[in-house]
Amino acid sequence: MIKRLVRSAVRRMRRWLEEEPPPSKGEIGCPPFSYDQANDVFGRLVADHKLERPAYVWGALHGVNLAKALGMNRTSFLEFGVAGGIGLLALERTAAVLESAFDIRVDVYGFDAESGLPPPRDHRDLPNLWLEHFYPMEREKLERRLTKANLRLGLVQETVPGFVDSNPAPVSFISVDLDQYSGTVEALKVLEADVGMLLPRVHCYFDDIMAVTFSDFAGERLAITEFNERSACRKISPIHGLKYFLPGSHQRSMWTEKMFMAHIFDHPQYGVYDRLVRQTTLNLTNDGLAT
Repeated sequence: MIKRLVRSAVRRMRRWLEEEPPPSKGEIGCPPFSYDQANDVFGRLVADHKLERPAYVWGALHGVNLAKALGMNRTSFLEFGVAGGIGLLALERTAAVLESAFDIRVDVYGFDAESGLPPPRDHRDLPNLWLEHFYPMEREKLERRLTKANLRLGLVQETVPGFVDSNPAPVSFISVDLDQYSGTVEALKVLEADVGMLLPRVHCYFDDIMAVTFSDFAGERLAITEFNERSACRKISPIHGLKYFLPGSHQRSMWTEKMFMAHIFDHPQYGVYDRLVRQTTLNLTNDGLAT
C-alpha cells in the first residue's frame, strides 16, 4: 500500500516538473502553445483585450497557433456573411492582437452579397426563416470603419473562385454565417481548393445550426453533410466536448457547439507532428517504478 502511494506521488511530481510553467499574468508566453495552454491564453485574451465574438477569438487563436507550429509566417481568416459588419470588425481586432502576439501576418476577408440574402431556391434554404434581402450591408459606412479587411462583394458562387485564384495565404479560420444552404455549399468550396491554400486543419464556426427549425436536411448542416459525402480526403467534423476544455464561463456558452474542424487529410503536413500536445505521461519502467 505504502509503495503504491510513493509511486503515485513520484509520478505526479515528475509530471509536474516536466510541464512548462504558466506565463506570468499579463503575458501570453511564447507561441506556439500546447492545446491546453492556448485555451488558457484564449481566456486571458478575451478578458484583457475586451475582444468580442469569443467563437472567433478561439477559432482564430487556434488557427494561428497551428500556422506558427508549422513554421508559417502568414495566414488568412474568412468570414462568409458580413451584413452590418459587427463580426468582421471583431475578427479584424482579433487578427490585430494575434499578429502582435504571434509575430505572424493575418489577412482578413469578408464575403457578402451586399444587397442581403438572395431569393431562396427551395426548402433547403429555409424560406420559413428568411426572406430575400434580409441582412443587407451598408457598404460605405462599413468601409469607413474597417482597417484591414478585404471585402469580396457579390454572390458567393461568383466571388469564391476569384478568391481561390488570387493565391491567398493559407486559410486557418473560417466563419460561415450565410443562413442558407445554397450559399453555404458555395462557401465550402474554399475547402476543396489546392492544399497550398489551406492549413491541414482549418478551424470553422457555423452560426446557423442550432434551435428554431434547423435540421440535418436543410441549411448549413445539410451543406456540411454533402461536403463530407463528396470527398474521402476532406471532412468537416464537430469539435466534440470542446466546452470541457475551456476556462470559466465559456464552458456554458452555446458557441462551443458551433465549432467544427475541416480535416484536409491529403495535405502533406496533415500527419506532421506539430508539438501541440505536451507529453505528460512518463515511462517509469527504467526507474523500477512501473506498476
